[in-house]
Amino acid sequence: MSQESGIGINLEIALRKIHELALADGDLGYAYWHQIGQLLKQAATMQAKIDALSKELERCRARHCN
Repeated sequence: MSQESGIGINLEIALRKIHELALADGDLGYAYWHQIGQLLKQAATMQAKIDALSKELERCRARHCN
């Protein structure tokens, strides 16, 4: 997951920064930033699935339109 997504965010760097923020904010802040990190990971996973499905759709269209 260290590749950049379509919006140009390096997930590793972002998660590292979120971890730093979590440690600096104490218990409540840690829970908040941890959840933000989880959402970011989920978004990256969903984007990868969208990209894969888009490629598959392109292949299907190419087969059926030719």
